[in-house]
Amino acid sequence: MGKSAEIVTLPHQDDFIFHESAHPSIIGGLGSGKSEGGVLRMLRLLLEDKEADLFYGMPTYDLLRLRAIPGMEDVLDRAGLKYRTNKSSSEIYVEGHGKIIFRSYDNPGRIIAFEVAHGILDEIDVQNKEKASLIWRKVSERVRQKTSFMTANKRINTLAVVTTPDQGLSGFVYDRWVKNKKDGYELIKASTYDNTFLPAGYTDQILANYDPILADLYLRGEFVSLTQNKQFWAFNREKHHSDVTIDSDELLINYSIDFNIGGTCFVVFKRQGDTLIAVKEFVAQNTQDAIMKIDSTYPNAKKICFPDASGGNESANADLSSLGLITQANHRINAPKANPGVRTSINAVNNLLSKGRLLVNTTNCPLLTEALESLGYDEKTGKPDKSNAHPAPDDFGDLTRYICHRLYPIQRPTHTFNR
Repeated sequence: MGKSAEIVTLPHQDDFIFHESAHPSIIGGLGSGKSEGGVLRMLRLLLEDKEADLFYGMPTYDLLRLRAIPGMEDVLDRAGLKYRTNKSSSEIYVEGHGKIIFRSYDNPGRIIAFEVAHGILDEIDVQNKEKASLIWRKVSERVRQKTSFMTANKRINTLAVVTTPDQGLSGFVYDRWVKNKKDGYELIKASTYDNTFLPAGYTDQILANYDPILADLYLRGEFVSLTQNKQFWAFNREKHHSDVTIDSDELLINYSIDFNIGGTCFVVFKRQGDTLIAVKEFVAQNTQDAIMKIDSTYPNAKKICFPDASGGNESANADLSSLGLITQANHRINAPKANPGVRTSINAVNNLLSKGRLLVNTTNCPLLTEALESLGYDEKTGKPDKSNAHPAPDDFGDLTRYICHRLYPIQRPTHTFNR
Protein backbone atom coordinates (compact mmCIF):
# COMPACT_ATOMS: atom_id res chain seq x y z
CA MET A 1 0.00 0.00 0.00
CA GLY A 2 1.14 3.53 -0.74
CA LYS A 3 2.01 6.32 1.67
CA SER A 4 -0.79 8.33 3.21
CA ALA A 5 -2.03 11.33 1.24
CA GLU A 6 -4.21 14.32 2.04
CA ILE A 7 -7.88 13.62 1.30
CA VAL A 8 -9.77 16.69 0.08
CA THR A 9 -13.47 16.76 0.96
CA LEU A 10 -16.52 18.84 0.15
CA PRO A 11 -18.30 20.80 2.93
CA HIS A 12 -21.35 18.53 3.04
CA GLN A 13 -19.08 15.48 3.14
CA ASP A 14 -17.28 16.97 6.16
CA ASP A 15 -20.61 17.51 7.94
CA PHE A 16 -21.55 13.89 7.36
CA ILE A 17 -18.16 12.30 8.06
CA PHE A 18 -17.87 13.83 11.52
CA HIS A 19 -21.55 13.90 12.52
CA GLU A 20 -22.13 12.34 15.94
CA SER A 21 -25.89 11.74 15.72
CA ALA A 22 -27.28 8.21 15.60
CA HIS A 23 -28.64 8.50 12.05
CA PRO A 24 -27.03 11.21 9.90
CA SER A 25 -27.83 11.26 6.20
CA ILE A 26 -26.64 12.88 3.00
CA ILE A 27 -29.67 13.35 0.73
CA GLY A 28 -28.33 14.61 -2.55
CA GLY A 29 -28.24 14.69 -6.31
CA LEU A 30 -26.39 12.37 -8.64
CA GLY A 31 -22.65 12.98 -8.51
CA SER A 32 -22.90 15.11 -5.36
CA GLY A 33 -20.27 13.02 -3.57
CA LYS A 34 -22.67 11.01 -1.39
CA SER A 35 -21.00 7.63 -1.76
CA GLU A 36 -17.51 9.02 -1.21
CA GLY A 37 -18.87 10.72 1.88
CA GLY A 38 -20.03 7.28 2.97
CA VAL A 39 -16.67 5.54 2.56
CA LEU A 40 -14.83 8.49 4.14
CA ARG A 41 -17.12 8.24 7.16
CA MET A 42 -16.20 4.54 7.29
CA LEU A 43 -12.51 5.52 7.27
CA ARG A 44 -12.96 8.02 10.09
CA LEU A 45 -14.83 5.49 12.26
CA LEU A 46 -12.21 2.84 11.49
CA LEU A 47 -9.31 5.11 12.49
CA GLU A 48 -11.10 6.36 15.58
CA ASP A 49 -11.93 2.93 17.01
CA LYS A 50 -9.56 0.08 16.15
CA GLU A 51 -11.93 -2.56 17.55
CA ALA A 52 -14.98 -1.48 15.52
CA ASP A 53 -16.38 -3.57 12.69
CA LEU A 54 -18.38 -1.70 10.06
CA PHE A 55 -21.18 -2.37 7.54
CA TYR A 56 -21.75 -0.91 4.07
CA GLY A 57 -24.88 -1.71 2.02
CA MET A 58 -25.89 -1.03 -1.60
CA PRO A 59 -28.82 -2.11 -3.81
CA THR A 60 -26.94 -4.85 -5.72
CA TYR A 61 -23.76 -6.90 -5.50
CA ASP A 62 -22.68 -5.40 -8.84
CA LEU A 63 -22.70 -1.94 -7.25
CA LEU A 64 -20.74 -3.27 -4.29
CA ARG A 65 -18.20 -4.87 -6.62
CA LEU A 66 -17.90 -1.92 -9.01
CA ARG A 67 -18.27 1.06 -6.67
CA ALA A 68 -18.41 0.49 -2.91
CA ILE A 69 -15.53 -1.97 -2.43
CA PRO A 70 -13.15 -0.21 -4.90
CA GLY A 71 -14.12 3.12 -3.31
CA MET A 72 -13.25 1.81 0.14
CA GLU A 73 -9.99 0.33 -1.14
CA ASP A 74 -9.11 3.70 -2.69
CA VAL A 75 -9.51 5.67 0.55
CA LEU A 76 -7.62 3.00 2.51
CA ASP A 77 -4.77 3.32 -0.01
CA ARG A 78 -4.81 7.09 0.30
CA ALA A 79 -4.76 6.77 4.09
CA GLY A 80 -1.74 4.47 3.87
CA LEU A 81 -3.49 1.53 5.57
CA LYS A 82 -2.76 -2.10 4.82
CA TYR A 83 -5.74 -4.33 4.15
CA ARG A 84 -6.91 -7.60 2.62
CA THR A 85 -10.07 -7.92 0.53
CA ASN A 86 -11.98 -11.21 0.62
CA LYS A 87 -14.00 -11.08 -2.59
CA SER A 88 -15.95 -14.26 -1.90
CA SER A 89 -17.31 -12.95 1.42
CA SER A 90 -17.37 -9.26 0.35
CA GLU A 91 -15.32 -8.17 3.35
CA ILE A 92 -12.23 -6.01 3.85
CA TYR A 93 -9.90 -6.73 6.75
CA VAL A 94 -7.80 -3.72 7.74
CA GLU A 95 -4.49 -4.46 9.47
CA GLY A 96 -4.55 -3.27 13.07
CA HIS A 97 -8.23 -2.37 12.80
CA GLY A 98 -11.59 -4.06 12.37
CA LYS A 99 -13.28 -5.36 9.23
CA ILE A 100 -15.79 -3.82 6.82
CA ILE A 101 -18.70 -6.04 5.78
CA PHE A 102 -20.44 -5.32 2.45
CA ARG A 103 -23.95 -6.60 1.69
CA SER A 104 -26.57 -5.94 -0.99
CA TYR A 105 -30.30 -5.28 -0.57
CA ASP A 106 -31.22 -8.00 -3.09
CA ASN A 107 -32.34 -10.34 -0.33
CA PRO A 108 -32.84 -8.58 3.04
CA GLY A 109 -33.31 -12.01 4.64
CA ARG A 110 -29.58 -12.61 4.18
CA ILE A 111 -28.60 -9.63 6.32
CA ILE A 112 -27.80 -11.88 9.27
CA ALA A 113 -24.98 -13.47 11.27
CA PHE A 114 -22.78 -10.47 11.92
CA GLU A 115 -22.41 -7.68 14.45
CA VAL A 116 -21.02 -4.20 13.75
CA ALA A 117 -20.60 -0.92 15.57
CA HIS A 118 -21.62 1.35 12.69
CA GLY A 119 -23.21 1.11 9.26
CA ILE A 120 -23.90 3.01 6.04
CA LEU A 121 -26.88 2.39 3.75
CA ASP A 122 -26.12 3.69 0.26
CA GLU A 123 -29.03 4.45 -2.15
CA ILE A 124 -31.65 2.91 0.12
CA ASP A 125 -34.32 5.19 -1.39
CA VAL A 126 -34.03 3.31 -4.68
CA GLN A 127 -36.13 0.68 -2.87
CA ASN A 128 -39.85 1.13 -2.33
CA LYS A 129 -40.98 2.20 1.13
CA GLU A 130 -41.86 -1.31 2.32
CA LYS A 131 -38.57 -2.91 1.27
CA ALA A 132 -36.51 0.02 2.53
CA SER A 133 -38.20 -0.27 5.93
CA LEU A 134 -37.35 -3.98 6.04
CA ILE A 135 -33.72 -3.33 5.09
CA TRP A 136 -33.44 -0.63 7.75
CA ARG A 137 -34.84 -2.96 10.40
CA LYS A 138 -32.61 -5.89 9.41
CA VAL A 139 -29.43 -3.81 9.42
CA SER A 140 -30.41 -1.96 12.62
CA GLU A 141 -30.60 -5.32 14.37
CA ARG A 142 -26.93 -5.98 13.44
CA VAL A 143 -25.61 -2.55 14.52
CA ARG A 144 -25.08 -3.42 18.19
CA GLN A 145 -21.35 -4.07 18.68
CA LYS A 146 -19.90 -2.33 21.74
CA THR A 147 -16.15 -1.67 21.89
CA SER A 148 -14.01 -0.53 24.79
CA PHE A 149 -13.52 2.81 22.98
CA MET A 150 -17.27 3.34 22.74
CA THR A 151 -17.78 2.49 26.39
CA ALA A 152 -14.95 4.70 27.60
CA ASN A 153 -16.03 7.67 25.46
CA LYS A 154 -19.79 7.15 25.79
CA ARG A 155 -20.19 6.74 22.02
CA ILE A 156 -23.35 5.32 20.46
CA ASN A 157 -23.88 2.93 17.57
CA THR A 158 -24.73 4.73 14.34
CA LEU A 159 -26.53 3.78 11.15
CA ALA A 160 -26.25 6.43 8.45
CA VAL A 161 -27.70 6.92 4.96
CA VAL A 162 -26.38 8.37 1.70
CA THR A 163 -28.96 8.43 -1.09
CA THR A 164 -30.79 10.26 -3.82
CA PRO A 165 -34.46 10.78 -2.81
CA ASP A 166 -35.72 8.45 -5.57
CA GLN A 167 -39.11 7.76 -3.98
CA GLY A 168 -39.84 11.44 -3.40
CA LEU A 169 -42.50 12.37 -0.87
CA SER A 170 -43.79 8.80 -0.71
CA GLY A 171 -40.50 7.12 0.25
CA PHE A 172 -38.94 5.72 3.41
CA VAL A 173 -36.28 8.43 3.62
CA TYR A 174 -38.75 11.34 3.44
CA ASP A 175 -40.95 9.66 6.02
CA ARG A 176 -38.08 8.96 8.45
CA TRP A 177 -35.91 12.10 8.05
CA VAL A 178 -38.59 14.73 7.28
CA LYS A 179 -42.25 13.85 7.77
CA ASN A 180 -41.92 11.85 11.01
CA LYS A 181 -38.45 12.98 12.04
CA LYS A 182 -37.27 11.94 15.51
CA ASP A 183 -34.23 12.89 17.54
CA GLY A 184 -31.02 11.58 16.02
CA TYR A 185 -32.22 11.66 12.41
CA GLU A 186 -30.18 14.47 10.87
CA LEU A 187 -30.44 15.46 7.20
CA ILE A 188 -27.57 17.00 5.24
CA LYS A 189 -28.54 18.28 1.77
CA ALA A 190 -26.14 17.97 -1.16
CA SER A 191 -26.57 19.31 -4.68
CA THR A 192 -24.82 17.98 -7.76
CA TYR A 193 -23.74 21.58 -8.36
CA ASP A 194 -21.81 21.50 -5.04
CA ASN A 195 -19.31 18.96 -6.38
CA THR A 196 -16.57 20.97 -8.03
CA PHE A 197 -14.70 17.78 -9.01
CA LEU A 198 -17.27 16.61 -11.58
CA PRO A 199 -16.32 16.58 -15.27
CA ALA A 200 -17.57 19.34 -17.56
CA GLY A 201 -21.03 18.67 -18.96
CA TYR A 202 -22.14 16.27 -16.21
CA THR A 203 -25.09 18.39 -15.04
CA ASP A 204 -26.06 19.13 -18.65
CA GLN A 205 -26.27 15.37 -19.21
CA ILE A 206 -28.70 15.02 -16.30
CA LEU A 207 -30.83 17.91 -17.55
CA ALA A 208 -30.99 16.22 -20.97
CA ASN A 209 -31.95 12.86 -19.46
CA TYR A 210 -34.70 13.91 -17.05
CA ASP A 211 -37.91 15.91 -17.03
CA PRO A 212 -37.98 19.11 -14.90
CA ILE A 213 -39.45 17.46 -11.79
CA LEU A 214 -36.91 14.64 -11.79
CA ALA A 215 -34.09 17.07 -12.56
CA ASP A 216 -34.89 18.74 -9.22
CA LEU A 217 -34.64 15.34 -7.57
CA TYR A 218 -31.48 14.13 -9.30
CA LEU A 219 -29.59 17.44 -9.41
CA ARG A 220 -30.59 19.20 -6.20
CA GLY A 221 -31.58 16.22 -4.10
CA GLU A 222 -35.05 17.68 -3.53
CA PHE A 223 -37.96 15.58 -2.29
CA VAL A 224 -40.57 15.90 -5.05
CA SER A 225 -44.10 14.59 -5.45
CA LEU A 226 -44.17 11.51 -7.66
CA THR A 227 -47.73 10.46 -6.82
CA GLN A 228 -49.86 13.55 -6.18
CA ASN A 229 -49.90 14.56 -9.85
CA LYS A 230 -51.25 12.61 -12.78
CA GLN A 231 -49.05 9.74 -13.91
CA PHE A 232 -48.38 11.48 -17.22
CA TRP A 233 -48.40 15.02 -15.88
CA ALA A 234 -46.39 16.34 -18.85
CA PHE A 235 -49.08 15.44 -21.43
CA ASN A 236 -51.12 18.20 -23.05
CA ARG A 237 -53.68 17.31 -25.73
CA GLU A 238 -53.00 20.37 -27.85
CA LYS A 239 -49.26 20.60 -27.34
CA HIS A 240 -48.64 16.92 -28.06
CA HIS A 241 -51.07 16.46 -30.96
CA SER A 242 -49.73 15.28 -34.31
CA ASP A 243 -51.55 14.75 -37.62
CA VAL A 244 -49.01 12.12 -38.68
CA THR A 245 -50.48 8.85 -39.95
CA ILE A 246 -49.15 5.64 -41.51
CA ASP A 247 -50.68 4.31 -44.71
CA SER A 248 -51.22 0.68 -45.63
CA ASP A 249 -48.11 0.65 -47.85
CA GLU A 250 -45.74 1.39 -44.94
CA LEU A 251 -42.72 -0.94 -45.00
CA LEU A 252 -41.93 -0.86 -41.26
CA ILE A 253 -44.20 -0.36 -38.27
CA ASN A 254 -43.63 -0.48 -34.52
CA TYR A 255 -46.49 -1.38 -32.24
CA SER A 256 -46.84 -1.80 -28.50
CA ILE A 257 -49.36 -4.25 -27.10
CA ASP A 258 -50.92 -4.98 -23.71
CA PHE A 259 -52.18 -8.55 -23.22
CA ASN A 260 -55.30 -9.04 -21.12
CA ILE A 261 -57.86 -11.77 -20.72
CA GLY A 262 -61.08 -10.20 -21.98
CA GLY A 263 -59.54 -7.54 -24.18
CA THR A 264 -56.20 -6.81 -25.86
CA CYS A 265 -55.19 -3.40 -27.12
CA PHE A 266 -52.28 -2.10 -29.15
CA VAL A 267 -51.03 1.17 -30.62
CA VAL A 268 -48.96 1.70 -33.76
CA PHE A 269 -46.08 4.16 -33.37
CA LYS A 270 -43.96 5.95 -35.96
CA ARG A 271 -40.36 6.91 -35.22
CA GLN A 272 -39.47 10.27 -36.76
CA GLY A 273 -35.90 11.19 -35.89
CA ASP A 274 -35.70 11.07 -32.08
CA THR A 275 -39.48 11.56 -31.77
CA LEU A 276 -42.03 8.80 -31.19
CA ILE A 277 -45.56 9.36 -32.56
CA ALA A 278 -48.63 7.28 -31.67
CA VAL A 279 -50.55 7.19 -34.94
CA LYS A 280 -53.36 4.61 -34.56
CA GLU A 281 -54.89 2.51 -31.78
CA PHE A 282 -56.70 -0.84 -31.94
CA VAL A 283 -58.84 -2.92 -29.60
CA ALA A 284 -58.98 -6.68 -30.13
CA GLN A 285 -60.66 -9.69 -28.51
CA ASN A 286 -57.37 -11.52 -27.95
CA THR A 287 -53.83 -11.84 -29.32
CA GLN A 288 -54.88 -13.77 -32.42
CA ASP A 289 -57.48 -11.12 -33.25
CA ALA A 290 -54.86 -8.39 -32.74
CA ILE A 291 -52.49 -10.10 -35.18
CA MET A 292 -55.23 -10.39 -37.80
CA LYS A 293 -56.10 -6.70 -37.45
CA ILE A 294 -52.55 -5.45 -37.75
CA ASP A 295 -51.70 -7.76 -40.65
CA SER A 296 -54.81 -6.74 -42.59
CA THR A 297 -54.19 -3.03 -41.95
CA TYR A 298 -50.49 -3.14 -42.83
CA PRO A 299 -50.12 -6.18 -45.08
CA ASN A 300 -46.71 -5.31 -46.57
CA ALA A 301 -44.93 -3.97 -43.51
CA LYS A 302 -42.21 -5.52 -41.43
CA LYS A 303 -43.64 -5.45 -37.91
CA ILE A 304 -41.82 -4.98 -34.60
CA CYS A 305 -43.80 -5.68 -31.44
CA PHE A 306 -43.06 -4.08 -28.05
CA PRO A 307 -44.95 -6.10 -25.41
CA ASP A 308 -44.51 -6.41 -21.67
CA ALA A 309 -42.62 -9.34 -20.21
CA SER A 310 -45.74 -11.35 -19.31
CA GLY A 311 -46.73 -12.33 -22.84
CA GLY A 312 -44.55 -15.43 -22.82
CA ASN A 313 -46.09 -16.70 -19.60
CA GLU A 314 -49.83 -16.29 -20.05
CA SER A 315 -51.34 -18.55 -22.67
CA ALA A 316 -53.46 -16.99 -25.39
CA ASN A 317 -54.78 -20.46 -26.21
CA ALA A 318 -54.10 -24.01 -25.07
CA ASP A 319 -50.95 -24.39 -27.17
CA LEU A 320 -49.16 -21.12 -27.75
CA SER A 321 -48.27 -18.14 -25.60
CA SER A 322 -49.13 -14.65 -26.78
CA LEU A 323 -45.52 -14.03 -27.79
CA GLY A 324 -45.48 -17.42 -29.51
CA LEU A 325 -48.43 -16.40 -31.66
CA ILE A 326 -46.74 -13.13 -32.57
CA THR A 327 -43.53 -14.94 -33.49
CA GLN A 328 -45.49 -17.44 -35.58
CA ALA A 329 -46.98 -14.48 -37.48
CA ASN A 330 -43.41 -13.40 -38.40
CA HIS A 331 -43.53 -10.27 -36.27
CA ARG A 332 -40.24 -9.37 -34.61
CA ILE A 333 -40.41 -9.03 -30.82
CA ASN A 334 -38.56 -6.48 -28.70
CA ALA A 335 -39.36 -7.64 -25.16
CA PRO A 336 -37.45 -7.41 -21.87
CA LYS A 337 -36.67 -10.40 -19.69
CA ALA A 338 -38.44 -8.56 -16.87
CA ASN A 339 -40.58 -5.45 -16.80
CA PRO A 340 -38.97 -2.25 -15.47
CA GLY A 341 -40.34 -0.68 -12.32
CA VAL A 342 -43.61 1.09 -13.05
CA ARG A 343 -42.29 4.42 -11.84
CA THR A 344 -39.13 4.01 -13.93
CA SER A 345 -41.15 3.56 -17.13
CA ILE A 346 -43.60 6.36 -16.21
CA ASN A 347 -40.57 8.62 -15.86
CA ALA A 348 -39.42 7.58 -19.34
CA VAL A 349 -42.79 8.66 -20.80
CA ASN A 350 -42.80 12.00 -18.98
CA ASN A 351 -39.22 12.64 -20.02
CA LEU A 352 -40.18 12.28 -23.70
CA LEU A 353 -43.36 14.34 -23.26
CA SER A 354 -41.56 17.15 -21.46
CA LYS A 355 -39.08 17.42 -24.34
CA GLY A 356 -41.74 17.22 -27.08
CA ARG A 357 -40.42 13.85 -28.24
CA LEU A 358 -43.63 11.86 -27.70
CA LEU A 359 -46.61 12.95 -29.81
CA VAL A 360 -50.09 11.48 -30.29
CA ASN A 361 -52.54 11.58 -33.17
CA THR A 362 -55.38 12.34 -30.79
CA THR A 363 -57.95 11.85 -33.57
CA ASN A 364 -56.86 8.28 -34.29
CA CYS A 365 -55.94 7.45 -30.68
CA PRO A 366 -58.81 8.72 -28.49
CA LEU A 367 -58.45 6.00 -25.82
CA LEU A 368 -54.73 6.54 -25.51
CA THR A 369 -55.31 10.29 -25.26
CA GLU A 370 -57.85 9.72 -22.48
CA ALA A 371 -55.38 7.49 -20.64
CA LEU A 372 -52.56 10.04 -20.80
CA GLU A 373 -54.92 12.76 -19.56
CA SER A 374 -56.69 10.85 -16.80
CA LEU A 375 -54.48 8.20 -15.21
CA GLY A 376 -53.50 9.03 -11.65
CA TYR A 377 -52.60 7.24 -8.43
CA ASP A 378 -54.63 5.42 -5.81
CA GLU A 379 -55.02 7.80 -2.85
CA LYS A 380 -54.60 5.04 -0.24
CA THR A 381 -51.72 3.04 -1.68
CA GLY A 382 -49.99 5.66 -3.84
CA LYS A 383 -49.79 3.07 -6.62
CA PRO A 384 -50.81 3.78 -10.24
CA ASP A 385 -54.50 3.37 -11.10
CA LYS A 386 -55.46 -0.12 -12.26
CA SER A 387 -58.76 -1.47 -13.61
CA ASN A 388 -60.15 -5.01 -13.56
CA ALA A 389 -62.07 -4.48 -16.81
CA HIS A 390 -60.33 -4.57 -20.19
CA PRO A 391 -59.50 -2.71 -22.28
CA ALA A 392 -59.11 0.17 -19.82
CA PRO A 393 -57.14 3.44 -19.70
CA ASP A 394 -54.35 1.80 -17.70
CA ASP A 395 -53.89 -0.78 -20.50
CA PHE A 396 -53.08 2.05 -22.91
CA GLY A 397 -50.88 3.70 -20.30
CA ASP A 398 -49.02 0.42 -19.81
CA LEU A 399 -48.29 -0.17 -23.50
CA THR A 400 -47.04 3.40 -23.84
CA ARG A 401 -44.67 2.80 -20.94
CA TYR A 402 -43.36 -0.41 -22.56
CA ILE A 403 -42.26 1.14 -25.84
CA CYS A 404 -40.99 4.44 -24.40
CA HIS A 405 -38.83 2.72 -21.82
CA ARG A 406 -37.61 0.12 -24.32
CA LEU A 407 -36.62 2.63 -27.01
CA TYR A 408 -35.65 5.61 -24.83
CA PRO A 409 -34.76 4.47 -21.30
CA ILE A 410 -33.54 7.06 -18.85
CA GLN A 411 -29.86 6.41 -18.20
CA ARG A 412 -28.21 7.63 -15.03
CA PRO A 413 -24.85 9.20 -15.85
CA THR A 414 -21.97 7.32 -14.29
CA HIS A 415 -18.98 8.77 -12.52
CA THR A 416 -16.13 7.78 -10.26
CA PHE A 417 -15.42 9.30 -6.89
CA ASN A 418 -14.82 13.02 -6.86
CA ARG A 419 -11.09 12.81 -7.44
